[in-house]
Amino acid sequence: MKDPFGLFQQKVSISYALLLLEITSECDLTSEQVLENTGLTVERLRQPEAKMSAIEWVKLVLNALRLTNNPHLGIEYGSRLRPTSHGALGFAFLSCADIETVLNLMTTYFCTRIQSFSPSWNADNHYVYIYLDDLHPIEMGEEMQSHQLRCFLIESLLYGIIHFLGTLAESFESECEIFVDWAPLPIRETDSKSSIPVHFNCLRNSIRFPKKYLTHKNPQADHIAYEQAIQYCENDKAKVTGNVFRDIQKNIRAELTYKAGNTFPSFATIAKCLNMSERSLTRHLQQQGTNFSTILAEVRFKKAKELLQLEQYDVQDVANLVGYNETTNFIRAFRKLFGETPHQFKKRMEIETNNESNRYE
Repeated sequence: MKDPFGLFQQKVSISYALLLLEITSECDLTSEQVLENTGLTVERLRQPEAKMSAIEWVKLVLNALRLTNNPHLGIEYGSRLRPTSHGALGFAFLSCADIETVLNLMTTYFCTRIQSFSPSWNADNHYVYIYLDDLHPIEMGEEMQSHQLRCFLIESLLYGIIHFLGTLAESFESECEIFVDWAPLPIRETDSKSSIPVHFNCLRNSIRFPKKYLTHKNPQADHIAYEQAIQYCENDKAKVTGNVFRDIQKNIRAELTYKAGNTFPSFATIAKCLNMSERSLTRHLQQQGTNFSTILAEVRFKKAKELLQLEQYDVQDVANLVGYNETTNFIRAFRKLFGETPHQFKKRMEIETNNESNRYE
């Protein structure tokens, strides 16, 4: 079975499921009801070192959303998410020196907990911005289900970040704002239990808070505990990147295919998606006898061949769709790779298709 985004690999902490079951039990739902058809069992959840796959976690969330009929479940979940649920990363958060260190930890080790999103942050003269960008598609069932699932995951992460930082700095939550890229539902505006202002239809999902909090000290800071936790975080990250190294070319192709369009993602973007530095990614590709440009060309021209076989696209259309501003450059590159022009390939495919059709008439 092909699994380019690792959705079936057992690598999500079971602690995330336990909190969701805790919340749903308050709605008089049994664990068995919420776990139905997820592949998870109560017995498995009782094992401290147990992991679940992203698919199992997604099915669990969708069950919870359906059974509770609570459009704010992601907000409630994030607001109750305990730092210790994040394993070694949570303990590093609890023992670090200040909020700036928390943000740097988050961007460095976020991949050890979740691989579908990537956090980043920056600051201007007045505010700090934390961004949460999609890395992989959030698709499950019908379009509405996928949208509800994505909203839950993003809300739980954004509110989870605010909830934790609020434990380090009093009044922090009252000065935060949230920005999301979807349109509001009436119930979200009129019935939300959160007092944090939310802005809808924004370009990126993010949090904004005053810059004064960036240097706020953690009263529970413990340098020794912090260094110990970092070692565990490094071990966890090595496991994640180790999986990437084994299937590095497949993962790059998956990223390029998912985000393909008139412009393909850059090498820097791909490296970020794989939680690697550009230098490290270059080195590993060289060890496998290839490079990013070669893989990009393979993906680009595989897509070009598929598009050329569709009647509605001419050669100029295809050139534009695979990222060539000049059709002549596309034709030249295509001929160099395949020994024929795109026009010749398109014509040959039309003849072969017609011959195949006539054979069965």
